[in-house]
Amino acid sequence: MIWWVGFMVILTVLSYLNDTGVISFLQNIKIPFLHASLLSFLILVGTAGILIRMLLKKRRGEKEGLKERVKRLEQELSKNKL
Repeated sequence: MIWWVGFMVILTVLSYLNDTGVISFLQNIKIPFLHASLLSFLILVGTAGILIRMLLKKRRGEKEGLKERVKRLEQELSKNKL
């Protein structure tokens, strides 16, 4: 996850330098179908990647937590039957 954040920081700094005119050669690179600059497209892809990764991690964590709770409740139920 830290690599994604580092990648996004680099892209954001490059985008800022591009907008201020310090780096002007990146303004000419465009994505044909999106009518957007390459940096904007990469920022969009990076943000989507972070969002998807966070959602998948959250979903896995919930499943693991629920599995542990089910095991604990089954153990308590088996103790109470004896």
